[in-house]
Amino acid sequence: MIVVLGAGIIGLFCALNLLKHGKEVKIIDVENAKGTASNAAVGMLAPLIEARPSENQLFKLMLESKEIWDLFLKDLIFSKNTGLKHNSSILVAQNADDEERIKFKKKFFKKLGFETQILNSSETMEIEPNLNSNVKCSLLCKNHNQIEPILLKKLLIEKVINMGGDIRKVKNLDSFEFNDKKLNTYDKNFDAEKIIIACGAWSNIIIEKSLAISFPTRPIKGVSMLFSTDTQLFSNNIWFRNVYLAPRKNNLLAVGATEDDKGFDKSISLDEIHFISKSLWEYLPEIEKLRFENAFSGLRSGVIDGNPIIGELKVNNNIICAFGHFRHGILLAPVTAKIVCNYVFGKKIEERYNFFSPKRFNL
Repeated sequence: MIVVLGAGIIGLFCALNLLKHGKEVKIIDVENAKGTASNAAVGMLAPLIEARPSENQLFKLMLESKEIWDLFLKDLIFSKNTGLKHNSSILVAQNADDEERIKFKKKFFKKLGFETQILNSSETMEIEPNLNSNVKCSLLCKNHNQIEPILLKKLLIEKVINMGGDIRKVKNLDSFEFNDKKLNTYDKNFDAEKIIIACGAWSNIIIEKSLAISFPTRPIKGVSMLFSTDTQLFSNNIWFRNVYLAPRKNNLLAVGATEDDKGFDKSISLDEIHFISKSLWEYLPEIEKLRFENAFSGLRSGVIDGNPIIGELKVNNNIICAFGHFRHGILLAPVTAKIVCNYVFGKKIEERYNFFSPKRFNL
């Protein structure tokens, strides 16, 4: 029996992959979990836009995960039930600094074998006429996807259950005891060959209380907003310096996301609403066409070096970490599940994955 702690997108992908490989899996999650990362996620699968040249290993991991995603998305049922959209991403420049950043990114991608296209102002406006006319240029990245995290999570739960997985709720999951293949939580006990910690921003708290070790992670709150319009304003995902716009089906527009390092406070402040609203005023000339529908917040797990923590612990190799993905959790979920599966089955871990091992912190 493999026990997965956490029923978020990462935990569900890990469970699904293990079930496909014949393992018996039980997922344990806290009752009425709120404020998880997927609550505020917009669900864009856009590795080129997310990439930072200084994060070469992470970028390669994103690309590998996107390839696995593409296989998932060929599944007709999967595609239909996740709000899937096939579109492109456009990174917009509004000043000289933005323009230089776009040129640098294009060169970086070309070195890696990826073709992107720089559009001038009129070309950008021709594709997305509802943008503000102060656009200087943009970078067009094709073949990106977008899914709706809430629909994705629902479908993954259904798939896990249909494949024989078991999902159990406990009242409290802030610590555990794990000895002799017995897992003891606050109010329940389970048999467990190995356990996978995939509790997002709460993972390190659980590890601290349970094992008396600690990773350099912190919760980072993200807030996104959802708007509706009479007609679809954009065809592609639009990225600016500090916000992004993601058109969804039924004339909905998701806008996000803030990054606030304020501990485990999940409340949405007026400052965060103001930040997103002010950005929209700057980028959209016809903002009055937007109708506010909702605002969402979620806590993401940020690691001091910017990379996720994936792999077995030095203190106990039957405990496997799968957290610290920050704003890339949905994109990196499939490759994380692949790496976790390799650890569970005792396969040789490829060198490129050791970069993300918890042992880099000597833990």
